[in-house]
Amino acid sequence: MIRLTLLLSTLLGNMCTLQAQPSNATGDIPEAVVKKVDPSVVAIHHERATGSGFIISKDGYLLSNGHVVSGSNSDDPTEPAKAITVVLNDETKYSATVLGFSLNPDVALLKIEPRTPLTPVEFADVSDVKIGQPCFAVGTPHGLKRTFSRGILSNVDRTDLSTFTKVYQTDAAINPGNSGGPLFNRDGKVLGLNTYASRGANNLGFTIPINYALVMKDHFKEHGRFIRADWPTFFAGELYDEMQQALGIERGLIVHYVKEGTKIYEAGLRMGDVITHIDDSPISARNRAELLEIDWDITVRPPGEKITFTILRGAPGKTEEMTITGHLIEAEPPMTTSRFKGEIRTSRIDALGLAYKPIVTMHRLFYNLTDTPGALVTKPGAASAALRAGLTSEDIITEVEGESVEGIDSLETALLTHLRAGLKAIDLTISRGSYAFPTALKPYYRLKDERVLVVVPKGISEQFARIIRELTADGAQVTIAAPNGKTDNPTPDGLAPALKLDSVDIADVDRVLLVEGDGAEKLYQIEAVKNLLKAAGSAGKIIAAEGAAALAIPAADETLRENKVTTRRDLSALAGSLGAQYTGQDVELDGKILTSAGDGEPTTREFLKKFRDMR
Repeated sequence: MIRLTLLLSTLLGNMCTLQAQPSNATGDIPEAVVKKVDPSVVAIHHERATGSGFIISKDGYLLSNGHVVSGSNSDDPTEPAKAITVVLNDETKYSATVLGFSLNPDVALLKIEPRTPLTPVEFADVSDVKIGQPCFAVGTPHGLKRTFSRGILSNVDRTDLSTFTKVYQTDAAINPGNSGGPLFNRDGKVLGLNTYASRGANNLGFTIPINYALVMKDHFKEHGRFIRADWPTFFAGELYDEMQQALGIERGLIVHYVKEGTKIYEAGLRMGDVITHIDDSPISARNRAELLEIDWDITVRPPGEKITFTILRGAPGKTEEMTITGHLIEAEPPMTTSRFKGEIRTSRIDALGLAYKPIVTMHRLFYNLTDTPGALVTKPGAASAALRAGLTSEDIITEVEGESVEGIDSLETALLTHLRAGLKAIDLTISRGSYAFPTALKPYYRLKDERVLVVVPKGISEQFARIIRELTADGAQVTIAAPNGKTDNPTPDGLAPALKLDSVDIADVDRVLLVEGDGAEKLYQIEAVKNLLKAAGSAGKIIAAEGAAALAIPAADETLRENKVTTRRDLSALAGSLGAQYTGQDVELDGKILTSAGDGEPTTREFLKKFRDMR
C-alpha cells in the first residue's frame, strides 16, 4: 500500500443551535424530499454513546460510523459496544448486531431484524460531485428526534484531517449525535456518511463519500472487518508541478522511502523511483487527493493478487524504464496514534502493571525501533512491578529468563510459567532505541498461597484467560472446576484439567470465583453449583461471580440473599425473582460477596482489582 504520513484527526464539537423539529430546520428543502428520506434515518443508542445511521436495505442493513458503535474497551479498539438499540423514525426499537466496523475510514455496518420491510435510502453518483452543490444532513442529535440542516459542499477533496480517504466538507451542520447519519443531495440521494464536525465557529462538517462506505459494507458482510491489501513497506508522494519540471517527468508517483528487506525492496523498488503504471494502467497524482485515490484502489484489491509497477529510474533526461512484480498481502493492523485508536489489541497483566502489544512495522518506523523480535510495552501502571523495573512506553521485551520472546504469546507463556513457580524476580532483557539492557520484574503476589476455585460454564468465556492470568500473577493456587468436569475453554498451560464440581471439598478452597460465559445463565439451576456456594457461604469463604453466573448466589441459599449483588442488566428481573438484592452496579461488593455485570474487559478489570483486595 502507498503509505502516507497523515494521522487521523477526530474533530468533534458543537456546531450550531439544535432544531427540535424538521419543519424548523429544512429551509428550502422540498417537503417531498423530507418525507422521502425521513423514514430511512435512524437513531443509534448504546451504553457508551448515541448517534445516527441510515437504512440501506429493506431487510435491515444499516450504515453508521465506526466511532458510533465502538465499545468502551480501550484495550481492544475492534470490539463493538455490547447492547445497541436502533430507533426508527416511528419510534419502533430493535436490537442491532454490528457486522463490522472501522475507525479509519469511520464506517460501520449493522443489522436489525425488522418485522416489516424498511425504507432504504437511494445512493447518489458521486463521480461528478461538485463544489457549491446544495446538500443537507439528517440525524438525531442528543435529546432530539430529528434535525435537517442544509448547506453546500464547500470542498470535495479535503485531505488534511488524517483520514484514510479524502472527505467532503460542508457547512450543513453536523450536530453532536448526527455522526453516522447521511448527507443527501437536493434529490434526497446519499452523497456520504457524516463523520466529523469542527470545533469553534467555522460551522464545517466532514463526510465520507458513499462509494468508500459501500465498498467497506461488502467487506463487513463477507469478512466481519475491513481487509486492507498492501505491498509493504514504502512511502510515495504526489508528483506536483515543480517536481515534474525538476525531474523532466510528466506523470507518476515519487517514491520517498523503501524499507530494506521487505518484499517490495527485494522486488527492486528504490527511493527516488517514479511509478508511472500499475498493471499497465497509467497513474499520476499531482495532489494529495489523487494520491489517496490511488492508495485506495490498491488497498481494496484482494490480498494474494499479483501487482506490477512500471517505474522510471535515473537522472533527468536519462531515465530507464523498469518493471517490478509481486503479490499483495493483507496489511498489518494500523497502530494507535494520538488521534486514532488503530486496530491493535493491548494485553495486560494488571497484577504486574504490565501492558504490551504486538509490534507492527509502523511501530518500528514511527518510534525508530530496532528489528529485534519481542513485545511492545505500553505505559506501566502506577506503583507497579513494571514501573519499579524501569519499563516505559515503546520498550521491547526481547527475553524472559534468558529465553527469546518472539511475540505476545511467547511473552505470556514465559511470564506465567515463572509466576506459577513463584519466582521472587523474573529477569527480562529490554531493547530501548539502540540499547539493550537487563532488568527484573518483582511480583507482589498479593494472593500468595490463596486457594482459588474457578468455576467455568461449559461454553466459551471471553474473560476466562484474563482471570486465570491475573490470579496466577497474584500468586494464587488456581484450580478449575466445571459442573460436569467439562468446558469448552482450553486449559491454560501448567494447570490441571477441570474437576467435576461434586468432587470438590470446600475445606480445600479459600475462595470461589464463578466465571461469566456461554451457559453461565444456567449455573443457578445446577445442584452441584448451589451446593458448593451454600457450603462456601456457611464456611465464611469469599464468593465472587461475574455476569450471569452471579444468579447462582441468591439461588443457592437464603443467607446469601441477604447480600447485595449485581448481574447482567438483561437478567435483572430474573435476579429479582430469585430473591436477589439486585443493585445494577458494574461491580458490587458486599461483605464476602463480590459480583459484576460481566459486560466486558473494563468491568472484569475492576472486578479482579476488588477480588484481589478482599480479605
